[in-house]
Amino acid sequence: MFGGGSLKSRLADRIRQKDGLSYGVGSQFQANVLDKSGSFSAHAIFAPQNLGRLEADFKEELERARKDGFTEDELKAAKSGWLQGRQVSRGSDGRVANTLAGYLFYNRTFNWDAELEKKVEAVTAVQAAAALQKYIDPTKLTVVTAGSFATAAPTK
Repeated sequence: MFGGGSLKSRLADRIRQKDGLSYGVGSQFQANVLDKSGSFSAHAIFAPQNLGRLEADFKEELERARKDGFTEDELKAAKSGWLQGRQVSRGSDGRVANTLAGYLFYNRTFNWDAELEKKVEAVTAVQAAAALQKYIDPTKLTVVTAGSFATAAPTK
């Protein structure tokens, strides 16, 4: 909901569609299978002169999501997209083989997937907002940029 959709997410709506600051923007969260750790990352492809505004937009959207949470429509669309993506991936022999190989190591079956999907279907907007509040701390984010910034004039 925050940045997972390439063209439809909080980040895409604000940074790409509304403000036109990025060619592509998104974010993702990954949980570690073996350890109690995870990671949150965000990325954007942008013209160097847009860096300042892009960072400001990102921070504003993150704070807004943490403060206001997500709408039921956002949650419904995100669940639908996520579940459809998982179903499509199970239609690829290579993807299924790769998943099965990993599941041998993790001692999982596709029943684990079915249970996970049921849990995701049951998540409420309030629970999603609480998870964002609990696990994503803006003060602990590290910003890394790469590009030709020395020659770029900042946008106003």
